[in-house]
Amino acid sequence: MVVHCHLRWEGVWQRPQQLLSRMARRRRIVFIEEPMFLPPGHTPDLKVWEANGLTLVQPHVPEQQEHLPAISAANRQIIRDLVGPFLRERGFCGGIRWHYAPMAVYMRDLCGSGTVVYDCMDELSAFRGAPPELIERERELMAEADVMFTGGLSMWLNKKQHHPNCHRFDSGVDVEHFQNATLEETEIPEDARNLPRPILGYYGVIDERMDYDALRALSQAFPEATLLLIGPVTKVDPAELPQAKNIVYLGQRSYDLLPRYLKAFDVALVPFADNPATKFLSPTKTLEYFAGEKPVVSSPVKDVVENYADIVRIARSPEEYVAAVRAALSEDNRERARMGLERAQEKTWDAIVAQMEELLAEAQERTRVS
Repeated sequence: MVVHCHLRWEGVWQRPQQLLSRMARRRRIVFIEEPMFLPPGHTPDLKVWEANGLTLVQPHVPEQQEHLPAISAANRQIIRDLVGPFLRERGFCGGIRWHYAPMAVYMRDLCGSGTVVYDCMDELSAFRGAPPELIERERELMAEADVMFTGGLSMWLNKKQHHPNCHRFDSGVDVEHFQNATLEETEIPEDARNLPRPILGYYGVIDERMDYDALRALSQAFPEATLLLIGPVTKVDPAELPQAKNIVYLGQRSYDLLPRYLKAFDVALVPFADNPATKFLSPTKTLEYFAGEKPVVSSPVKDVVENYADIVRIARSPEEYVAAVRAALSEDNRERARMGLERAQEKTWDAIVAQMEELLAEAQERTRVS
């Protein structure tokens, strides 16, 4: 399986890593990242390493004044010249081509004919800095895909109009991993252990999708609390982020450590703004918070409202965020926690992978017959 992805494997652990690390138990998978840009005078090459059962490939190319995910024609050719021979030498030809990145269709012919999969986890064309041609590249990808997957109901309803074999797979969760947040023996990391309580926590990418007005309102309404934000800052100027004595940014932490930080949260936040980049969002962290048995306050992300409104407290404005957090801190959350854990146990990544594998086998059979 040859995977083209817009995310870094060693970045925030999310849908591609969850699915592919499980599929790699039974398949040979090469995961090709977007390129890294070299300073002048350096020779283009491939960085190749192994992790989580996959072969990871990162092209290193000269800077040509481009901005990812757009790649200049010169660098596209360099990447093709590097990646093509690598795939042939390692025997990654004629199998499955799996896309998260529509812009990578320029490499479509490098691994021979085979089954094409498009797993659409985000509406990338709505993200800040998205190139205009991304929409056309996605149309090309959908036209050639033998099977398509989406994350969340809203994304599925949008994309199934454009593909006859489109299947909905919401975010999943590794329940056992995040249940560690409930165990007495699990230690809270030192940099979160002694923060003033209560802790209003979030982990994930910090980017243009965040509701910064809501975060500022929480900081002001709960001066005795800590607003703990864990994750890398991307596509926004760090100087524009909310700043206050009780707002703590820890940067990215590994997936293995997340249950330990989750244990420190008194309230878990899903603080996304209402903008084009969040229209089709299906936040993975909601089920992870449930598995850790934490009270959750979320913005009205469509998939969260439709799936979990009976468990999550929904806040549609900064004022409602304050009221919802106050309720989460003062009310009995045991029934919500029970329901959340039950819901998480119904949606494991293992179960999702098993269903995807069945659909993938059917698509491969149709490819062979045709």
